[in-house]
Amino acid sequence: MKSEWLHQQQREQLIIFCSGWGMDATPFQPLGAGKYDLLMLSDYRDLALDFDPETLFSQYQRIFLISWSMGVWAGQQIFQPWSHLLQGAMAINGTLCPIHDQFGIPVQLYGATLEQFSEASRLKFYRRMCRDRQTLDTFLGHQPQRSIESQRLELSALQRQVSCQPAEDAIYKKIVIGTQDMVVPTAHQIAFWQGREISRVEGAHFLFYGWNSWDDLVGTLL
Repeated sequence: MKSEWLHQQQREQLIIFCSGWGMDATPFQPLGAGKYDLLMLSDYRDLALDFDPETLFSQYQRIFLISWSMGVWAGQQIFQPWSHLLQGAMAINGTLCPIHDQFGIPVQLYGATLEQFSEASRLKFYRRMCRDRQTLDTFLGHQPQRSIESQRLELSALQRQVSCQPAEDAIYKKIVIGTQDMVVPTAHQIAFWQGREISRVEGAHFLFYGWNSWDDLVGTLL
């Protein structure tokens, strides 16, 4: 796993962002952060941290966790022992059963994506992820600078290690679901998070350009 600072200005508040599969910092460069430092986690070929959470958390007055897509599952695995130190935790377009025929990405579809992964299928995935032209154009202008092979290896590793936990065990108190998610189907997410507070947002799987900044995104947690 990789950690990298998107914003680090010695603020008093920290956002930890567990990104989705295949990502790096590039797609999130358009979003600023005024009141927050922001540490992003990506590349879940393994879940080993290169920092000590308690040491990191001790440097901040408030800590927020924002997880997206496959990062919802990864964030649960990583930060469950420290959930009592979080002021808020948000899941965006993901579940704790990320490869699942009822609650996540359908098993056969995930396997086919891995088997057929190529430059062409990656672009097709980005199109399904963004859907509308404006979001796609912005994303493609800031697309991840990762090789096909590194993304394929991450897909394979996740297929081997992903588990399934019930929603009752979730550290996430705020659930955000895109109304037209074609990656983790909207209906699957709603079925998984039944009984939890859900905010439905117009859009597809990649919702981030709908917020002006990370400050605005965290504002929906408060």
